[in-house]
Amino acid sequence: MQTSLNTSEGVLAQFSQFLKAGQLGFKWCEQCQKPHFYPRVHCPRCGHRETVWHVSSGKGRIYSFTIADRIAPAIIEMEEGFCLTSTIVEADVHALTIGDEVVVHCSKGPSGEPVLSFTTPAANCARAYSQKALAQIQASIPSADDGALPLNCVAIIGSGRMGRGIAMALINAGIDVVLYDQTQEALDAAHEAIHDEQQKRVDKARISPEGAQKRLGRIRATLNMSDISAVDAVIEAVWEQMELKKTIFAQIDQYAPPRAILCSNTSTLDIDQIASVTRRPERVIGLHFFNPAHVMRLVEVIKGPRTSTQAINLAKVLSNRLGKIPVVVGICKGFVGNRLMIARERQAGQLLLEGALPQQIDRVLRAFGLPMGTFELQDMAGGIAVNYMRRQESGEKDLIIDRLYETGRTGRQAGKGYYDYVPGKRAPVPSQEVKNMLEAASVQAQIQRRVIGDEEIVQRLVFPMVNEGFKLQEEGIVERESDIDMVWQYGYGWPSWKGGPMYFARQLGYAKIYHKLVELEQRYGESFRPARLLKELALNQ
Repeated sequence: MQTSLNTSEGVLAQFSQFLKAGQLGFKWCEQCQKPHFYPRVHCPRCGHRETVWHVSSGKGRIYSFTIADRIAPAIIEMEEGFCLTSTIVEADVHALTIGDEVVVHCSKGPSGEPVLSFTTPAANCARAYSQKALAQIQASIPSADDGALPLNCVAIIGSGRMGRGIAMALINAGIDVVLYDQTQEALDAAHEAIHDEQQKRVDKARISPEGAQKRLGRIRATLNMSDISAVDAVIEAVWEQMELKKTIFAQIDQYAPPRAILCSNTSTLDIDQIASVTRRPERVIGLHFFNPAHVMRLVEVIKGPRTSTQAINLAKVLSNRLGKIPVVVGICKGFVGNRLMIARERQAGQLLLEGALPQQIDRVLRAFGLPMGTFELQDMAGGIAVNYMRRQESGEKDLIIDRLYETGRTGRQAGKGYYDYVPGKRAPVPSQEVKNMLEAASVQAQIQRRVIGDEEIVQRLVFPMVNEGFKLQEEGIVERESDIDMVWQYGYGWPSWKGGPMYFARQLGYAKIYHKLVELEQRYGESFRPARLLKELALNQ
C-alpha cells in the first residue's frame, strides 16, 4: 500500500529516500517563505500545509558541539538557513572548532537503515584517497581465468590459531583444505574451534546448518605430510622461527606437486632464506595473513628476488578469492605492517620508562583515530609472550616485557597483562601492579619519571612510523606509497577518514615531521634519524 506524501508517515518515508541517496531533504513553506528541517506535513512556524521538498546542498557549519569519544553531537547551521541537531562521525572530532564546515554523511543504523549524520570535507578527501589507493591494488589482480593455474585445494601446515583461521577463510570461499599437524590433539582442537566458528554463523543466521556442514566437509585433517601430494598451493603457518620454517619447507618441497606454489605465513622472516631449502625457489612466496585470518582483509604478499611473476599473480588471485586485499611487498624485517609497528612499540616502551602509563598511551592513540591502543592490542594478541620469546632467541633484554612475562602477566587470556581483566567485563582495568613495575623499571634504568603530554606521545609514536614508511620507499620494498597506508587501514584499523600514516604526513607537512625528528634524534639518538627521502621532501616543501 502506497503511503501518501501528505501524511507524517509519507513525509518520513520521503525523507528516508533522500538519505538513501546520500542527500538531505528539507521542507520549504510557501506562506512564510522559510525552510524547516523537521520532516512533518505542516510548517512548524505558521502551520501552513503547503510545504515543498527541496534538496539541501548538504553543507553547513558547526554552531555548537560536544565530544563523546569518537563522535561529536552537534547543532549544524545549514547553508539554506535552518539548524538541525545531528552527529559528526568518521572524522577527527578532536580537531573540530565552532564554525568549521561539515557535510552530510549518511551512516547506517543498527538494522542497516540510513541515519543522518555529518562529517568533514577533510575526512571525505582522505576517503577518496583511500578508495583510489584500493582501486590501484585491485586493478593489479589478474583475472582468475587469465591463464592462471586452478586453486581448488590448498594445504595448511600447522593447525594453531593462524592455521585454523586461514583454513576457515579457505572453506568459506569454497576451497578444499588439507590441514596437517604433527599431533591428533592439535587437529582435534582446530576442528573444534572451526566447528564453533561455523556454529556462531548459523546462530546469527548468516549461513544455514547445511551450509555450515558443507564447509566443514571441505576440510581433511591429516598427520601425514604425504597427503599434500595433490594440492594446488601450500600455506605454512607454524611458529615464527627460521630454522623450524626451513625444516618444514624442505618437507613440503618433497611432497607437494611441482605445480604448487609454496607460501609462508611469516610476519618478519626472509622469504628467500626459506626458499633456499627448496628445489623451486621461484614458486616460494610469503602470504602474511593478519589475525584473525578469516576476518581481517589484508594479506601482505612477500616476494623474494627469485619469486616468479606467476607465483605473485597466483598469490594475488588466491587472496582475492578469499575476499582479501593483497599488497605486494619486498623483503625486510617486519615487511610493511610490522616494521612500522615495531618502530611504534619501541617508542611506546620507552615512554613507559619515562613516565607514561599504558592507559594514557592507549587513550591518546584512540583519540588519534585508531581503534585500539598499542598495549590493549598486545594484551589481546598475546604480544607480551611473543616479544619475550623473540628476545630470548636474540639474547635481548627488556625490563618491562621480561617482568610482565615472568610474573604471568601475558595478556587478556591470562587475566592480566598491561591491564587487569575482570571476568564478565570486556573493558581493561588499569593495573596498580603494572604501575609499580614501571616505577621500579625506571629506577633500574636510571630514568627520572616525568609528566608526558599527549602531543609528545603522538609525535614519539606516529612520527617514527612515518619515517619507516619513507625508508621503505627508499629501499624499494613497496610499489606505491599508498600501499603502506592500505596495509595500515586493512591490517591495523587505521581509519579511512585519516588516510594512513603517509597520507597523515602529507597533510601535517613533511617539514614539521622532519624538524621534530631532528630534535628527537639530538635528544634520543639515531633511531629518530630522518629518512633521506623525508629530508628531501621537507626541504623542498
